[in-house]
Amino acid sequence: MILRAAIVFLFVLNLGVAAWWLSSAGLRAATSAPVVDSSQPGLRLVNEPVAPPVHASSPAPAAMPAAISTTAAEKPAAPPVPVAATALCLSFGPFADAAARDAARPKLQLLAQKLVARDSQARSTRGWRVYMPALVTREAAQALVDKIKAAGINDWYIIANGSEANSIALGRYGSQESARRRQAQLTSKGFTARAEPLGDTPPQWWLDARFAPDASHATLAAIASSKPLDCARLP
Repeated sequence: MILRAAIVFLFVLNLGVAAWWLSSAGLRAATSAPVVDSSQPGLRLVNEPVAPPVHASSPAPAAMPAAISTTAAEKPAAPPVPVAATALCLSFGPFADAAARDAARPKLQLLAQKLVARDSQARSTRGWRVYMPALVTREAAQALVDKIKAAGINDWYIIANGSEANSIALGRYGSQESARRRQAQLTSKGFTARAEPLGDTPPQWWLDARFAPDASHATLAAIASSKPLDCARLP
């Protein structure tokens, strides 16, 4: 009985020692790693720089957008003013021929901002004629014919009636080339002759021009007759 009691006592004693050892080991583990409050300042050396606190919950500041210039928005560009609203455009002609147009060109060029020559060919041409415009009287036409004969030029006659009375016809030709040769022959001898087609629509010579809005209409009319022109038609 005594031996059994001794064995039971030793067993209970061992259980107690084991329980004490386990509890003391847990206590040592809990006390060896103390919890540090990150919000409280820790120990640091005297010369150690202080780093700013980092808060994990605070988001990183977003990048600032580039500055946007508001100069253009504050002062929007004014729309361009149409040329037609600030200019005077006229079409001069039709001239009797290219020579008459070219004679008016230098005078208009001095006044115009832009000047463009424009030609339109004859349609349904049935030949060409060479002539001199009507003179004031029959006597004046006859005197001019005498000079033409003295220069050795034949094939002429004086038109007696109609809207072209007292003009001098100098021949009809089947092609423009022939008519131009006849005109050049008369010009070389000092006579001013015209060559034009015989057709439904004669050729026309024009000068299209753009002027400042305050251009003098009287001055322009003295150079040649004209009619209004849409400025948008000028190239």
